[in-house]
Amino acid sequence: MKSLSSSYEAILLFKPNYSPEQLYLIAFYYAKRLKSFGANNIHIRYRGKRRLTYAISDNTIGDYIQIRFSIIPKNLNAYLELIKLDEKLLRSFLLRLQNNNNE
Repeated sequence: MKSLSSSYEAILLFKPNYSPEQLYLIAFYYAKRLKSFGANNIHIRYRGKRRLTYAISDNTIGDYIQIRFSIIPKNLNAYLELIKLDEKLLRSFLLRLQNNNNE
């Protein structure tokens, strides 16, 4: 039987003026909000500070956070609105992951 939820991976690129501890708190805030939108299997990984290929809003360094989760696609819009309004973010990427069982 086909599952109603889909798996996603979000890469969030934050401004470099936050400590790793602050970024973990921000990431857990996003995880809590995702859970309130009906997401499950939420995994967070801090990817560290990286030099950017080009400046984004006068920043040449950014902090990367990876969040993997499963959610019903119709509930994804609330998450997208949330990250669109966050001023701490430089960029965000959202990828839909393929299921391994060839559905």
